[in-house]
Amino acid sequence: MSFSLANLQKIFTWLAIASLCFVSISSHAQSSRSLTSGDELWTGTYDQMLERGLIRVAVPYDRTIYINDKGTPRGLAVDMARVYESWANAKNAGQGKNKVVVKLIPVARADLFTALSSGKADIVIGNLGVHQSLPNSNEFLLNHAFRFNREVLISGPSSINVANIQDLSGQTVYGGPNINFDATLQPLNKDLKKAGKSPVNLVSPLGVLDDEDLLEIVDAGLIPFVIVADWKAKLWQPVYKQLEIHNDIYADDLGWVGSAVRASNADLNAELSEFYRTDIFNKALDAFHEQEYKDHAKGLKDPVEKSAWARFESMRLLFDKYGTEYKIDPLFIASLGFQETLLNQNLVSKVGAVGVMQLMPTTGNALGVGDIHLLEPNIHAGADYMNELITKYFPNINFTGNNRAIFAVASYNIGPNNVAKARDLAKQQGFDPDQWFGNVEFAAAEHMGYEPMVYVRNVYKYFISYELKLKKIQSIQP
Repeated sequence: MSFSLANLQKIFTWLAIASLCFVSISSHAQSSRSLTSGDELWTGTYDQMLERGLIRVAVPYDRTIYINDKGTPRGLAVDMARVYESWANAKNAGQGKNKVVVKLIPVARADLFTALSSGKADIVIGNLGVHQSLPNSNEFLLNHAFRFNREVLISGPSSINVANIQDLSGQTVYGGPNINFDATLQPLNKDLKKAGKSPVNLVSPLGVLDDEDLLEIVDAGLIPFVIVADWKAKLWQPVYKQLEIHNDIYADDLGWVGSAVRASNADLNAELSEFYRTDIFNKALDAFHEQEYKDHAKGLKDPVEKSAWARFESMRLLFDKYGTEYKIDPLFIASLGFQETLLNQNLVSKVGAVGVMQLMPTTGNALGVGDIHLLEPNIHAGADYMNELITKYFPNINFTGNNRAIFAVASYNIGPNNVAKARDLAKQQGFDPDQWFGNVEFAAAEHMGYEPMVYVRNVYKYFISYELKLKKIQSIQP
């Protein structure tokens, strides 16, 4: 199948709108016409929106497209705001209409259509039809702007050379929770089995890692292959430069991305359709600030390469011992230690933090586990402190899955009081305050900046790497 760069660019820019679009960042956003808060309920016509100079767009938080980094909006959405506002206001110039501000209303993904039907927003935009059916579809006008055309194979520095899809025989390929494996590798496996060859080992989901995480760990050589939507792979390739996109090894994805308005706003829906057809789609990507993402790509290390794995094995009994004692998965303790020091007991920070777990001597003394300059007391103190951060500051929360360890890691990084504030903010924003990934992490970024999100996700990627090495993650091989 032929590959159209122009169409792919349109998908890029649509998704810039689709996953989290239009933020008003012009000075006009501070004018009297945009005093409306994100909580206002209002269901006017398109003409009334133009009269008051405000269009509200509900969009889900998304790490690629939008995040509030300690009060600073980041992502493709910010640049798209400028472009869309310019287009809309140029189109209406000379018609006696007010300048319009397009205002972002970020909401939890599950609340998109509630925001639209309740009048909190005038438009919802996102990958609305990809993995879920739409509620009360008769209440909305849906605009299928673009379809996801492909899920493509991505390789990295630890991959074998792949000349054609048959070369994947016996290899392991990973994917996010929403990858359409039925259309990608399962048909290939049937053919391989008929030919007497080893099937492809399919692993999905890989913990709770999302597509951005998977691309990063392929680029770092921690896994060999991943399958993701082609638009996302192309978007991140300038940042993760060791990725190779195999455009000829792909499967169709039948999902669609688009927008929705209330059924009473057909004229607004028509206006959006006109915008989608303009060349401004392609031009909008020029405003994408790659450097912002480079700043956030901290560079993963390999926790299972030969020397790092030897250090882990030398300490493994201690991780197991104190993980069991404090009811924390030993691999999370090891992953935190690897994030802090690459498991180097001899490391002392500029501020005096000591050893593998980088604890201050005063903290070690307070825990009463011995001299943290020695390896076993240091790991003991780290596990004890992780446990204390949860039992002391979050005693009444029944964290599910790995969230107890994950919140301990977050508290280790930014302190339990800041985590508590992030939980409160997350609850106000409609997120689950007891789930870190995809929930509290966004509120933590807004409260403390992007660093806590990167830190916790790095620790989690190391945890997954250890689980893969120890064969604790099972395949979905059919």
